[in-house]
Amino acid sequence: MPFPKKVLLVINPIAGGGDKSEMIESIQAKSRDQGFALEVYKTDGESDRQAIERIMEEFTPDRVLVAGGDGTINQVADILRGQEVVLGLLPLGSANGLATNLGLPPDIDEAIEAALGEHTSCLDGLLLNGHLGLHLSDLGLNARLIKNYEEGEVRGKWGYAKEVISTLAEHELFRVRITTDQESYETEATIVIIGNATMYGTGVVVNPHGDLCDGKFEIITATRFDFIELAKLLAGNTELDPEVVKISSATRAEIECLDKKILFQVDGEFLGSVNRVKVQVLPGMLTVAVPIKVAADE
Repeated sequence: MPFPKKVLLVINPIAGGGDKSEMIESIQAKSRDQGFALEVYKTDGESDRQAIERIMEEFTPDRVLVAGGDGTINQVADILRGQEVVLGLLPLGSANGLATNLGLPPDIDEAIEAALGEHTSCLDGLLLNGHLGLHLSDLGLNARLIKNYEEGEVRGKWGYAKEVISTLAEHELFRVRITTDQESYETEATIVIIGNATMYGTGVVVNPHGDLCDGKFEIITATRFDFIELAKLLAGNTELDPEVVKISSATRAEIECLDKKILFQVDGEFLGSVNRVKVQVLPGMLTVAVPIKVAADE
């Protein structure tokens, strides 16, 4: 993949806190040194999609850098769907799930180098009830944790730890019917994870079979609350008790909640309670810039 000629930088000014001017200046310096044209757009949370689509049409960049969290990344990725444009990520959010799965460096200068570099990888997308997902979505336990964290008053790791404890205390079982292009089954569950990637932004592996560009996704179902099996799952262990944790691969699926609505989240965004989730894979939806080490390992 050649180096970019025209770059659009989409930046969320409130993501991660702090002043973004130094990062912008660094990319502007790269623009002068490497000879590519640069356009900068700062999101305002109101008319971003229309504004970005207009810039894409008028400026026609061959690379789009996104400086923000998973929400900003998902919005831009949805706009770029099907276009021959390379996506470069500058993770600034609190979780940065996709960046973690892509092996992107936490250092912003190193991330800029990777985002503007020549090494790329393909990236599948998932369509979940019409919402684009790129790494991990779920029903049940983790969605409740995200809801509790969003409604809590304490931010950061302490706030997250506090909500983990309270969420585990209020976990519940629900009954689901899961129908894929491979099989159909009913089970009780504490959580149903729909995984394109392998791990949450914390680095915790919950989908040991995950691959961001294999044309399929996994459904990981914890059929009951078992501390030992859940600990093995979170440690990335593939030797799991099939009576507690079931993992299956699919290209499309429907998950029906049989006795009540269940809390649902996509890539860290809480979307309320649902009766069912329809999922289909969007194979090779995007091309994303990655560090040279990640490209070499593929």
